[in-house]
Amino acid sequence: MHEEDIIKQLRAENEQLKREIELLKEYIKDLEARLAKYENAHTPPSLRRGRNRTRDQKCRDQGKPGQKIGHEGVTRPQAKPDRQVEVTADRCPDCGAELGIPIRIESKIIEEIPDPQPIIVTEYRIAHYSCPSCHREVVAKDSDCPSEGRFGNNTIAQTTLLKYEDRLPHRKIREALRRLHGLDISPAAILDLTRRAADAVQSQYDAILGRIREAPVLYVDETSIAVQGKLHWIWTFASPSETYFAIRKSRGTKVLSEVLTERFEGIIVCDGWRSYPKFTKDLQRCWAHLLRESKDLAEKIEEAVPLHKALKELYEELKRKLDCDPPPEVRRKIWNAAKAVLQHLIQKEYASDKVRKLIGKISNGFEFWLTFILHPGVEPTNNRAERALREHVVLRKIVGTLRNGKGTTIHETIMTVLATWEQCGLNKLHMLRSCLSS
Repeated sequence: MHEEDIIKQLRAENEQLKREIELLKEYIKDLEARLAKYENAHTPPSLRRGRNRTRDQKCRDQGKPGQKIGHEGVTRPQAKPDRQVEVTADRCPDCGAELGIPIRIESKIIEEIPDPQPIIVTEYRIAHYSCPSCHREVVAKDSDCPSEGRFGNNTIAQTTLLKYEDRLPHRKIREALRRLHGLDISPAAILDLTRRAADAVQSQYDAILGRIREAPVLYVDETSIAVQGKLHWIWTFASPSETYFAIRKSRGTKVLSEVLTERFEGIIVCDGWRSYPKFTKDLQRCWAHLLRESKDLAEKIEEAVPLHKALKELYEELKRKLDCDPPPEVRRKIWNAAKAVLQHLIQKEYASDKVRKLIGKISNGFEFWLTFILHPGVEPTNNRAERALREHVVLRKIVGTLRNGKGTTIHETIMTVLATWEQCGLNKLHMLRSCLSS
């Protein structure tokens, strides 16, 4: 083969290899994009694919089991007996001799649940009157007699709590009611009972929304939820004393404008989603998100290790300095010093594209990272809102999708009042029965 033919062949092979390399690059890029859904800073450890379970187990085993030093144990208080049972014997089980008077009495208190109770069926004979003055018909009322349907307030309340507090599907609620009370009720009727409960607490739901709009600090987050199999978003707006949920098709600024209105004057603590800075400039970005991302990068890229260390040290130092609740002039000095540290970090040169991307995120939200220093009562993380959403994430896995608009309204209304009552330390069953009776 001539030299020219060899060169021509090598060039052809070279072009072929270049094309194959480009195809492989595109394929790798596609695979990395797919993997990013399961392997990123915000993916829970339980969902991470291919993680080293042995290493994770070793990390968990490094600590000693049992209570930690300084932990104060809590003993369950002794219950007061409702009745006494004398446990006696007449003869020895071995030789048959008479035993006589006991030499000592041992007290053992047992707590037991009663046998399943049958339902109570009550007939209400409701009197109707004709007013002798205005001639209107007056109907007598009883707080225990619902104005709608055949089931009592306690049945409605218990069914609603089984659904939204105990996370049972309608089929399981039906089985539980059969087993405990011999009450046979269809899944469709169970849904309607939760609707009646939602109607009863509607005024409380509206009142919570009013207080949320006036809150000086709100912790806001959102996560996906399916309605009729289509993507929707459940938003949480949490303050220290109430939590409000709203399910909407959008994840955009218009939801914030609708729920909070343009008159909202508080500070929003949130993640880096772009809808928040479009709505208000009074923001606190979540440091937990930032530190998770920097830690994730530090585990993969050597250049990110000092960056993560510097961010973590800054965060820990700020928390320590603010623990004593310093006066405004001291907070301003702390704010200036922290601002200088952040500016130094984002002005450094970084070789990795991923590290530069994180630096860009810090830079783009620069004015929102240190709000908590100047404003007492503002937390540096959005954990409050994330904790509020966990119940919905669990329910989402159980129910799969909300069926229709009615189910959506019931869900957001009931979950709002239950979460708020829990924050206030109120008995949910008593509160729900009270709303149904009023």
